[in-house]
Amino acid sequence: MSLVIFLLCMASQTLAVHVPWSSETDKIALLALKDKLTNGDPHALPSWNHSLHFCQWEGVTCSRLHKRVSALQLQSQDWGGTLASSLGNLTFLRMINFTNINLRGEITREVGHLKRLQILDLRQNNLHGEIPMEMINCSSLEVIILQQNNLSGKVPSWFGSMMQLTQLMLGVNGFVGSIPASLENLSSLEKLSLAYNHLEGPITPALGRMSNLKVLYLGANNFSGQVPPLYNLSNIQTPSISGNQLVGTVLSNIPMAFPNLEIFLCGGNRFTGAFPSSISNLSELQKFDIVENGFHGPISPTLGSLHKLQEFNVGVNRFGSGRSHDLDFLSSLTNCTQLQYLVFYENNLGGALSDLIGNSSRNLVLLDMGLNQISGRIPERIGNLFGLDELLMDDNAFEGPIPNSIGKLKNLVRINLGGNYLSGNIPTDIGNLTLLSQVSMGFNAFEGSLPFTLRYYTELQTFSIPANNLSGNIPTQVFGYQQGLVYLDLSANSFSGSISPEFGNLKHLSILHLYANKFSGVIPVELGECSTLTELRLERNFLYGILPHSWDL
Repeated sequence: MSLVIFLLCMASQTLAVHVPWSSETDKIALLALKDKLTNGDPHALPSWNHSLHFCQWEGVTCSRLHKRVSALQLQSQDWGGTLASSLGNLTFLRMINFTNINLRGEITREVGHLKRLQILDLRQNNLHGEIPMEMINCSSLEVIILQQNNLSGKVPSWFGSMMQLTQLMLGVNGFVGSIPASLENLSSLEKLSLAYNHLEGPITPALGRMSNLKVLYLGANNFSGQVPPLYNLSNIQTPSISGNQLVGTVLSNIPMAFPNLEIFLCGGNRFTGAFPSSISNLSELQKFDIVENGFHGPISPTLGSLHKLQEFNVGVNRFGSGRSHDLDFLSSLTNCTQLQYLVFYENNLGGALSDLIGNSSRNLVLLDMGLNQISGRIPERIGNLFGLDELLMDDNAFEGPIPNSIGKLKNLVRINLGGNYLSGNIPTDIGNLTLLSQVSMGFNAFEGSLPFTLRYYTELQTFSIPANNLSGNIPTQVFGYQQGLVYLDLSANSFSGSISPEFGNLKHLSILHLYANKFSGVIPVELGECSTLTELRLERNFLYGILPHSWDL
C-alpha cells in the first residue's frame, strides 16, 4: 500500500510540472494528503476510496463548473498526521479548515501555490516551526486562523502585503519579537489576535491606523510602556490588553475614543488613574475587566445605564477610601439586569453593604467582595440572589449573625465568610445548600454546635471553620458520609467528645485538622483507612493511642 501511495505522490509531482492540471490531479493529491493527514491509519476517512467520486468524499467540496476541489473541511479527529506537500497541487482550493485534528510538523511551504485560497484555518493543532514565507503568494487570503498551536519565530512583516485580510488570528502560540508596523497596511482587517505569545516591546502606534478593526487581542504577552493613541479605531468592539506590563492612564479617554465598546479587558497590568464616570455612555458594554492594576478613587455611581453589562471586575486595585459611600456604585448596578459576575475584591472599599444588594440581577452567579473593609451586618435580602453559585465576603469587617435567608441560595457551590467578626449560631437553614462544594467560615466568632443539617450536603469537598467558639460533639452524620470530602479543618474551637470512627469512611480525605480543641478518648484506628491522608493534626486535645500511618502529633 505504501508503495502505491509513493507512486501516486511521484505522479502528482510529475503532473505538476509536465501536464495540465485536471480533476484526476486533485484525486491523486487528495489520496497522498489522506496518507499524511491520518498518519497512514487504514480506518480513517473510509469514504476516500475509488468507489466514490472524490467530490463525494467526506469533507471535500468541489466547484460545480470544473469539478475541482474548492474546500477541505475536516475537524475534531486525533489522527496526529502532517500536512502533505501534495496540498499545494489542489490549486482550486478556496478554503482549508483542519481544526483540531492533532496536526503535527510544520505548515508545508507548498501552501504558497494556492493562489485562490481565501480561508486557512488550522487552529487547535500541534503545528510547530515558523510560518512559511511562501504564503506571501496567497494574495487572495481573507482569513488566517492559526490559533492554539506551537508556532514560533517572529510575526511575519509580509502579512502587511495581504491586502484582502479581514482576520489574522495567531493567538496561543510561541511567537516572539514585536508587532510588525507593516500591519497598518491591512485596511480591511477586522479581527487581530496575538494573545498568549511571547511578544514584547511597545505596542506599535501603527495599530491605530487600522480603521476597520473591531476585535484586538493582545493579552498575555510581555508588552510594556504606554498604550499608544488608538483613536482612529472608532469601530473597535473588543480590545483586550490584559496580562502585560503596560503603564499609564488607559481609562481616561475610553468612552470618547471607542463608542462601540462591547468588551474591555486590561487586567494584570500597571495602569493607574481614576475610574471614568463617562463609562456610563457605553451602551453596548457587556464585559468590563480591569482587575490587578493600580486604579484608585471612587467607583462611578452612574453605571445603571449599562443595560447589557454581564461582567464587572474591578478587583485588586485601590478603589475606595475605607469609609461610607464607597459602595454607592452598587445601587446603580441594580439596573443592570444582565449582570452575571460582580467582582470588587481586594480594594479599599468601606462602609456597610446596603440591603439594596438584594435588588441585584437575578442572573448574578458570582459576587466577590472579599479583602475590603466592608462593615455592618450581612443584609437579610442577600437571600434574594437565587442564582448565585459563589458568594465570597471574606476578610472584611462584617459582624452579627449569618442571616437565615442564606438558606434560599440553593445554587451555591462556594461560600467564603472567613476573616470577619461574624457571631451567633450557624443557622440550620444553611443545610438547604446541598450543592455546596467549598465552605470557608474560619476566623470569626461563631458559637454553639455545628448544625446537624450539614449532613444533607452531597457535593462537599472542603469544609473549613477554624478559630471560632464552636463547641459540642461532632455528630457522626455530619461528616461521616461525605464521601467526596478532601479538606476538613475544625481546629482552634472547643469541640469535645470522641473522634468518630466514621471518619475512616472519608476515602478521599487529604487534610484533617482537629488540633486545639477538647477532643478526648482514643484515636480511632479507622483513620488508617483514609489512604489519601497527607496531613493530620491532632495536637492540643486530650487524645491517646497509636497514630495511623505513623503520624506524629
